[in-house]
Amino acid sequence: MTNSFEQSLARLRKVSVAVVADNIPDAEGTAAVVVKFSDGTVLKANYWRLIQDGRVLMSSFDHQKKYGLPAPIDAKEQMSNRLDGRFCNGVQFDSETADLTLVFGETTKLQVFNFTGYEIWEIHFPDGTREYSNHALT
Repeated sequence: MTNSFEQSLARLRKVSVAVVADNIPDAEGTAAVVVKFSDGTVLKANYWRLIQDGRVLMSSFDHQKKYGLPAPIDAKEQMSNRLDGRFCNGVQFDSETADLTLVFGETTKLQVFNFTGYEIWEIHFPDGTREYSNHALT
């Protein structure tokens, strides 16, 4: 990981976001989303978990599951409803796992996971630079 990547992540502090569904078909456990930051940064993620008030609300693995509910869960829409227009307080990067944690307010986190050595998430910054989750193995 380079210092420029860390610096780019640090610039996302106090930047608002919008969450949109990706047009990639969802496989078991994935619910691809795109997080668009108001500064022009774009994060594409397949595997994620949303935490609020110290507990898991939903994850990509819940998308389209019914769990005995009247209708299947639309995890993408629920994430969008909870995060659209919110300001990111910072992004934490785990250099060992290549996981990202986006922090919103004091009680909400979006964790973006990298489970393999392949490209699971990617982030594009306004200056044209980009990073991929598999960089941990390069």
